Amino acid sequence: MRIADVAFPVPLHKGYHYLVPPGLDIRPGMRIRAEFGPRQRTGTVLSVFDGEPRFRLKPIAAALDREPALSAEHLDCAVWMSRRYGAAIGECIKAVLPAFIKTLDEDTGFAPAPSGERSTDCASGDGASQRAAPSWELTPGQGQALARISRALAERTPSVFLLYGVPASGKTEVYLRLIRQTVAAGGQALFLVPEISLTAPFFGEFCASLSVPVVLWHSRLTDRERRRSWLAVRSGRVRVVVGARSAALLPLGGLRLAVLDEEQDESFKQEGQSPLYHARDVVLHRARGLGAVTVLGSATPSLETWQAAKRGAAELVSMPQRVSSAERPAVTIIPLPPGRAISAELLAKLKECLARREQSILLVNRRGFATLIMCCKCGWVDRCSACGVAKIEHQESSGAFVLRCHHCTSSSPLPAQCPECGHGVLRAMGTGTQKVVSELRRFLPAARVLRLDRDVLDARGGDRLVYERFLRGEADVLVGTKLVAKSFHFPEVTLVGVVDADTMLHMPDFRSAERTMQLLAQVAGRAGRAEKAGEVVLQTLQPGHLAVRGAIEGDYAAFADQELLLRRELGYPPYSALVRLLWSGPDEPALAAAASEAAEALRAVLSPCGHEVVGPAAAVLPKARGRFRYHALIKVVDPESNLEAVLARARELRLPSSLRLSINVDPYDLF
Repeated sequence: MRIADVAFPVPLHKGYHYLVPPGLDIRPGMRIRAEFGPRQRTGTVLSVFDGEPRFRLKPIAAALDREPALSAEHLDCAVWMSRRYGAAIGECIKAVLPAFIKTLDEDTGFAPAPSGERSTDCASGDGASQRAAPSWELTPGQGQALARISRALAERTPSVFLLYGVPASGKTEVYLRLIRQTVAAGGQALFLVPEISLTAPFFGEFCASLSVPVVLWHSRLTDRERRRSWLAVRSGRVRVVVGARSAALLPLGGLRLAVLDEEQDESFKQEGQSPLYHARDVVLHRARGLGAVTVLGSATPSLETWQAAKRGAAELVSMPQRVSSAERPAVTIIPLPPGRAISAELLAKLKECLARREQSILLVNRRGFATLIMCCKCGWVDRCSACGVAKIEHQESSGAFVLRCHHCTSSSPLPAQCPECGHGVLRAMGTGTQKVVSELRRFLPAARVLRLDRDVLDARGGDRLVYERFLRGEADVLVGTKLVAKSFHFPEVTLVGVVDADTMLHMPDFRSAERTMQLLAQVAGRAGRAEKAGEVVLQTLQPGHLAVRGAIEGDYAAFADQELLLRRELGYPPYSALVRLLWSGPDEPALAAAASEAAEALRAVLSPCGHEVVGPAAAVLPKARGRFRYHALIKVVDPESNLEAVLARARELRLPSSLRLSINVDPYDLF
């Protein structure tokens, strides 16, 4: 008998066997309809084999594809994700084969988008936007990097490179030339950026520089746009993809080059919705299977990638020179000002920059106006009833102030007096992007100011509008969260100010120093990228901290080596794999007891094998959307050999029906 192992889009970690009726063509990767529970559902065939079932099997009702919707490599990607991240196989297949891909027999050409629909691709032959391959001379670092990676591409050698280039060293030009070489040889190239806001600038640059179709991919496209792009990529007619994290899951059967720009960025890690994958690891796995070259580019690599280069799992290629003749930006340290966001010294430098008709960027790592509202008499803080955290003060477009929870998005009016003691004086504490914009408009009324944060991103296309306006010189100062520290190239920016460089230093997260150093170094790299000299102003109370000092001195290697020593001592990644178990439930005492029992059961099994179970304890965010939260961490030694078995043990935990357990491998969000 022919038997098919079928996975369904449900939170289960196995496939189910079905009988293949005689004469029905069923192959791995095809979608079928079969009875699952009380009704028929669509599933995906994992494998087909001959055998004698031990019990009566239900037959497959129908095949939905004439050819497999998933290639062998694409199906392998889903299976690998399930094993690597402990996710349900059906959820992983749903991630690589979205529900909006209903049929595969449609035209995947590049007809102009219908009137009113935004185009997500650019076709070859558009003479108005094409430019010839650049002929300017590369820096020695660019030339050496290009030569080494080009050789691996030409030899069709599956390789991993860490392109370690200082800010403004010209990594984008190296990427472009590598992509041009890839498509000339008939291969596909994938270019990933950490934020959706970065896709448009790179998409425009690639469309103008390459003579082949380029397609855009990210979650803010409509289902119609993404479906059209997905089919075009699968057909092979699209040779270059520019996208955010989920582009790593596209059907790139002809992949020869994969580039992750700003590979250290936490946005490459999926959080919140299963499968909780990391795009970098998915790309590395797929590139190995397809014989492709992977380039991980960064001025401040993740410690995982840095350590991989040190032990030979990736080849380090350095670009230590800036492209422009301008020197590295000078750094000025200023103490945090009391009662204000912008110190008098930083304000003076902004005025000088404005007088020279040059642009400035201010980094504020919090959005909103103030981080909390407190009663000056009794200390009452307005907290979200569902999440237990302080609400953030926001200013509406009308000028009115409201309080919002950044976790469940609930909002409430700003109270006129304290509801606890009736005192009429409430104090706004902390600084967000809106407060900085307000201070700029007060002290620099002539300055044209733009803001870029998550609230702006919520408006479709808002980030692109801000980017284009600032690039055209329609604003003097750009105020934003970490989004402004990404790979944007603004040649007229000569001053970068960090309003509070200490914001992330003391977060209860083992990556806090690494993230602080990376953020400061990245935003500093936005200054002086052309021929004009740049300056960076850090408002901080801790100029001697390892992370701050590393950013000031521009010595990432020294910082990384010291931080790795601490990681090794504590057993944190990259010297282990970290698995976070997050329990949630409506009753805190029952939740605490269940989490404690589960952790002790795991400790009894895993500790003799050398793994460490830390916790459980109340999560840093102890309550979210009305449910209490406890978590524990497992430090898995030798994860290549042991991770899958540890995840299996965690999935075996039995919990009351009212409780939920989420398993996150190598989490970037420990809150």
